Amino acid sequence: MKKSQKRLGNKGFSLVELIVVIAIMAVLVGVLAPTLIKNVEKSRKSKDEQNLDTLRGAIVNALADEATYNALVPTSGDVVVVTLDGASGALTKDGKNAVSTEITDNLGSTTVKMTSKSYNTLTLEFKVDAKGKVTGPYNGDSLIEFN
Repeated sequence: MKKSQKRLGNKGFSLVELIVVIAIMAVLVGVLAPTLIKNVEKSRKSKDEQNLDTLRGAIVNALADEATYNALVPTSGDVVVVTLDGASGALTKDGKNAVSTEITDNLGSTTVKMTSKSYNTLTLEFKVDAKGKVTGPYNGDSLIEFN
């Protein structure tokens, strides 16, 4: 009978034990949270860089279509610019809203929205020269190099 009474008396953790566990968890969260936040932004930037590379590839693939090639590649020495607004993800060609459906078909989307702090405020440009060569992305006049 004494054994069963002992078991009933020990029903859970004491208040001090719970406070110690909560304090340890708070310290761990305080130490790990900044590292996790940096990793989230780093992964967003990496995703945006992959999306920009995919967009460049979609433009190159769209140029394989003769009608798109004739529409995008300039006949003179000028350069055609496909612009991406990082905040809205809207694609435009030479400042006009008409972007080839071949490009959007290759992308599988009509917008490419940037999610990282580095790219979502930028307006990025891809340039197509008279030979059909695609370069970019550019931020103004400077070419963006991925790490």
